Amino acid sequence: MTLVAVLIPLLSALLLLVAPRALGRAVVLLSTVFTLLTALALPQAGGFERPWIEPFGLYLSLSPAGAGSVLVLTAALVMLPTAFYASFVVRERTGGFLALLLAMQAALNGLFLAQDLVLFYVFWEGALVASVLMLGIWGREGRRQAALKYLTYAVAGSFLMLVAILALRPLSGAASFRLSDLLPATQALPLGTQLWLFLAFTLAFAVKLPLWPLHGWLPDFHEQNHPSGVADVAGTLYKVGGWGFFAFALPLFPAAATVVTPYLLALAAFTAVYAAVIATAQTNLKRLLAYASLSHMGIVGVGVFGLYLAGLNGAMYLLAAQMLSTGGLFLISGMLYSRRSSFELSRYGGLAKSAPALAALTLFVTFASIGVPGLSNFPGEFMSLLGAFARNVWLGGFATLAVIAAGVYGVNMYQRLYQVDAQEDVPDVRGLELVALAPLIIGILWFGIFPHPQLSRIETQAVRVRTYDAPVVATPAGAPVAAPATAEPALEGDDGH
Repeated sequence: MTLVAVLIPLLSALLLLVAPRALGRAVVLLSTVFTLLTALALPQAGGFERPWIEPFGLYLSLSPAGAGSVLVLTAALVMLPTAFYASFVVRERTGGFLALLLAMQAALNGLFLAQDLVLFYVFWEGALVASVLMLGIWGREGRRQAALKYLTYAVAGSFLMLVAILALRPLSGAASFRLSDLLPATQALPLGTQLWLFLAFTLAFAVKLPLWPLHGWLPDFHEQNHPSGVADVAGTLYKVGGWGFFAFALPLFPAAATVVTPYLLALAAFTAVYAAVIATAQTNLKRLLAYASLSHMGIVGVGVFGLYLAGLNGAMYLLAAQMLSTGGLFLISGMLYSRRSSFELSRYGGLAKSAPALAALTLFVTFASIGVPGLSNFPGEFMSLLGAFARNVWLGGFATLAVIAAGVYGVNMYQRLYQVDAQEDVPDVRGLELVALAPLIIGILWFGIFPHPQLSRIETQAVRVRTYDAPVVATPAGAPVAAPATAEPALEGDDGH
C-alpha cells in the first residue's frame, strides 16, 4: 500500500505522455482519486522495503509511520481538485503539464515516506525537476529568469546535501543509508563532524523552507508561474524544508542541532515577521501570497527549531494545514486573473457586489490563512509558537508579531479585492471553480475542528528528535535520544539488516 502511493501518480504521469488528449482528464481524475484513497489507508498500512543497490547500502525503503502519512494525505486532498481544475484551465500542452503535476505528487509522496537517505534525495530532486519545468515552460514572461534564480538556490543547497549524504555512511560506519541503520550510528559522531554535516543539510533545507536570506527565489517563482495558480499550489506543497529538518537533520545530528538551532530559531522568527510585514506592502496579489506563505514557513521553523514536542507537532501540522489555505488562495488568485487579466491589486475593488459567493469563499480561506481559531492553520500555529516560547520567551514573543501582521495583510488584501469602489462587474464563482475549492474548504474545517487524529500520528515521529520535554534513553553508543512513544509498523520484506 505504501509503494502504491508513489506508483499511482508516477505511472499516471507516464500514461499522460502517450494517452490521447481526450483521455487526459479521466486519467488525472482516476489517479488523484485513487491516490487520495490510498493516503486515507496509509495509517493502517505496513511499510515497504526491498534491496535497491544492496552492495552500496541502498534500499527502496518507505514507511507510513508518523507525520509523513499526514503530509501525503493533505497533499492528496489538495492535488485532487487542483489537477482536475488544471485539466480545464491549462490549454497549452495540457498533457505535459498534467504529467508534471502528477510526477511531482509522486515525488512528494516519496520524500514524505522515504526511510533511505539516498532514496529521499532522489525524490527531493525529482520534485525540483517537475517544479522547474512547470515554471520554465508554462510560466509568464519572466519565467526563464525566475527559473534560473530558483535553480541557483536549489542546486547549490542540494549539492552540499548530496555530499553530506554520501559522506555520512563511511563516517558513521552505518550498515546502509536506511534511517534505521544511520540513527544509532550518527549519535556517536564527534560534535565537529556532526556540525559540518548538519550545516550541509541546513543549507538545502533552509532554501526549501525557506528562511531569510535564502528566500530570494520565492516571490519571482510565484509571480512568474502559470496564471491559473495551479503550479503555485504545487510549489506550496513543495515547501518541505521543515520536513527535512524534522525527519532527517535533527534526529541524525542531535548534538549539532543543540548548538545550531538557537540561531536557526532566531532566523525563523525574523523570517516570519519580516515576510508578514513585507506582505502588507505588496501591490501584486501573487507576491503578497508568496510573502504570506514565507511567513507561515517562518512559524513552521520556530516550531521545529524550538525542539519541544509541542512545537515539533505544531510545525508539521501547520506545514500540512497551509497546503490547504495557501493552496486555496493561489487557486483563487488564478480565478481572479481569469476575470481581470491582472494580479495588480489596483485593478480590483468592489467585487463583492457582483461576485458575493466568490467573496465569501475568499474570506473563509483568508481567515484560515491568518490563523483564525476553528480553521486549519490555528492548531499548528498555536503549538509552533508555544514551542518557541518554551525555548526562548523573547524570540517566541517576537515571532508572535507575525500573527498580528497576518491579520493586517489578510484584511488589507480582502478589502482591496472585494470592497471599496467597484470598477466593473465580474462573474460570480463558476461551477468548476466551486468544485475546485470545495475539497479545500472541507479540509480547512476538518483540520481546524478535528486536529487530534493527525497530531497523534505526528507525535509518534516527533519523539525521534532529541527534545527538551521528552524522556530520554541511552543508545548503545551512550548518546541520549528521545524515547519513542510507539513502535513503528514492521516493514514488508525487512530482513533484519
